[in-house]
Amino acid sequence: MENMTEWRGAFKNAEINALHAECFEHQPLDNDWWSQVNRFSLGWVCVRRSGKLIGFVNVAWDGGAHAFILDAMVPPAFQRQGIAKSLIAEAVARVKQTSCEWLHVDFEPHLRPFYLGACGFQPTDAGLIPTK
Repeated sequence: MENMTEWRGAFKNAEINALHAECFEHQPLDNDWWSQVNRFSLGWVCVRRSGKLIGFVNVAWDGGAHAFILDAMVPPAFQRQGIAKSLIAEAVARVKQTSCEWLHVDFEPHLRPFYLGACGFQPTDAGLIPTK
């Protein structure tokens, strides 16, 4: 089956809430993703197979030179099929068409081979302060 990848694709909040709950292992929430991404994001990428949402990534930005990969999601049943790599590749290609100079991503250590190896991000020094 062929995947359909779409920049700034339409989605229902319930789809993203269910996908986020599955991918990040929590109970489904009732967040208004549509309003959030339309207000704060440069764009987002949706991947569908036979109409079903099987991948999503949000590309937030500061309104200027910096864009940020957030909430990259592919459910376990669809992992290891190149879907996440295609999500990130589409996001990178779209950000390169803008005035942004940098695309940032934070990730957990086990995702280092994916982001630095498969997707071509370069390692950087960064800082973090937990607030909760």
